[in-house]
Amino acid sequence: MARSAEVRAEVVANREIAPAYFSMRLAVPSRLARFRPGQFLMLGWDEGWDPFLPRAMSIRSAKCGVRSVGCEVEILYKIFGRGTALLAAMRPGRFLRALGPLGNAFEVPRSATEIIMVAGGIGVPPIAALAESLAKRRTSHRMEMTVFLGGRSKADLLCVADFRRAGAKVHMATEDGSSGYEGLVTELVNKYLSAPHPAPRTVLYACGPHPLLAALAPIAEKYDLPYQASLEANMACGFGACMGCVVPVKGGEGHRTYRLVCKDGAVFDAHGILWA
Repeated sequence: MARSAEVRAEVVANREIAPAYFSMRLAVPSRLARFRPGQFLMLGWDEGWDPFLPRAMSIRSAKCGVRSVGCEVEILYKIFGRGTALLAAMRPGRFLRALGPLGNAFEVPRSATEIIMVAGGIGVPPIAALAESLAKRRTSHRMEMTVFLGGRSKADLLCVADFRRAGAKVHMATEDGSSGYEGLVTELVNKYLSAPHPAPRTVLYACGPHPLLAALAPIAEKYDLPYQASLEANMACGFGACMGCVVPVKGGEGHRTYRLVCKDGAVFDAHGILWA
């Protein structure tokens, strides 16, 4: 049974969009559909307690007025282990427990003239949500959007068409050279920023594996760019009770302190994180 703070969310669709990558749409109350890019849901199993712990999932998109369903949210996920394998096996009509939207969101200054977004693998959902949100703002404010997608192969490059529909220029990098630049996406970002120098009021946003986010930090510092990173972390609750998603950050007078990805993030000022 769902706890009082949760809702039962019906699986409306669950399809494979690339090898091991899935898109799941859930019928939810309207309050769960009112999210900001960067926020996430905690999804748990409605039938029994195995697996016991829920999974944190970034919200890719949401819409209301969908046929007889009302509101839907979409999540993207990759099969990494038993929990996500069970998600992939779920058919429409089954139910999950959903809690959210949780966490903070990306903040975009109204004065920004260029937005650079970087995503690696399953870090794409909040970045795609950000691009679509910004596309609605561009009608009244000139803002360039440049997206960098990275992965081991072409199969890891998600939502390319969605970014282009939002009006973003898309650059791709794959480690095996199967699409775009051959190498790491951070190398491609550095090449882009080096010639020419980024426009004034450029802001960098990223989500992906820890090594990618960490590698972007000195690049952002080199070009004096504000940098917001959405961190990925294993968590058991989603609201700070379990203390399982601790991240070290810079404290006062050079001291180390700690924050929680679920409660204080998942979006952080990346310049304040102790990446090492």
